Amino acid sequence: MPAFPKNTILLAIDPTSRGFAFVVLEAPAFLVDWGSKTFPASNRNLLYRVDELLSRYKPDALLLEDLAADGARRRKRARREIESIEHRARKRGVRVERVSRVAVLDTFAPEKSKYEAALRLAEIFPVLANRLPRKRNTWRPEEARMNVFDALGIAAATVERAR
Repeated sequence: MPAFPKNTILLAIDPTSRGFAFVVLEAPAFLVDWGSKTFPASNRNLLYRVDELLSRYKPDALLLEDLAADGARRRKRARREIESIEHRARKRGVRVERVSRVAVLDTFAPEKSKYEAALRLAEIFPVLANRLPRKRNTWRPEEARMNVFDALGIAAATVERAR
């Protein structure tokens, strides 16, 4: 994977059960925007919202989770959504890169948890430190705010691995 030139705009999207989380990063490490979109479940709504982001930010690359990698544990719906997002981006001429969850963990918290990776990302991008969810106990569901850190992890790991 070639290094990204300075000022390359990267858009990372992480589909969720209620919509998706996204991060816009200007390489190498300037966080432009982040957030999550929620909407009723339908592929049409998802692609409409993705189109809005692609039009607004005009990214040089779209970053998604690599579903073919070992350890990818996405349900069929999420797999279809990721494939639809990739297809839409390619149709618009946007380069698509894939990164595995394992690569994100290896980059930011080797042999540790997803929460530890989010802590490291909050150190690198302090503007998101106050949005870091508390550590999840096994009996509690994951907080929706964690999905922004998932998208950020995909973006930051892609940039880090390309160096």
